[in-house]
Amino acid sequence: MIYEERRVIVDAKRLNEYLSACQSDLFPAIRGAGGDVICQLSGLIGNPQNELVQITAWQSTDDWQGFQSQSFQAIDTGVSDMVQSEEVRLLRAVSSRPKAEIPAEDRRPIYGFRRFLIDPRDLDEFVHCSENGIWPRIESMGACILGLWTTVAATNPQEIVLATGYHSPSNWEYTRYGDERPEGVDETLWRNEEALRRRRIEMSLKSWVCLMRAHDVG
Repeated sequence: MIYEERRVIVDAKRLNEYLSACQSDLFPAIRGAGGDVICQLSGLIGNPQNELVQITAWQSTDDWQGFQSQSFQAIDTGVSDMVQSEEVRLLRAVSSRPKAEIPAEDRRPIYGFRRFLIDPRDLDEFVHCSENGIWPRIESMGACILGLWTTVAATNPQEIVLATGYHSPSNWEYTRYGDERPEGVDETLWRNEEALRRRRIEMSLKSWVCLMRAHDVG
């Protein structure tokens, strides 16, 4: 499985028109070619509203390349004049997320889209600290991990991309780790996270996040 991260800046006055065209033309064409758009997000806090991130799953690079050279050309004319700039890169999953099929109950209206830079030698430990330390506690508080990826291209430092869903910006704030364990949060989960969170922070050369609004991809 390969994943395409497509970052699009749309004419702000035509954002709703662009989103509608994605629903009516772009997404069906992607599905028809064997792809699966797992999220389309627009800036809420940290990025402008007309900056979108779209992540699409493909079974192989051959399927992805076939869509680039054939189907996309047939549908692009409907949206190209709305787009101010576009960047694409390929990602690979490095953890148990994203799931092979994402159930409706895992979807959230708000996503924290976080990027990390790490030493590539720390990748396996970084994933372990995330999956076994941080994720269980925040998911018990209403969050849901959509996916954890890194770039297909080998780089040093290595970039990690994490998308985590929340019910609201206040739900995101509620899940932040602090000195005091919130009432109702399991003590074992809280304590188990402490050392692994600290280690992940140590491995993170740089980290930044923005909150984004999810749009329907069904």
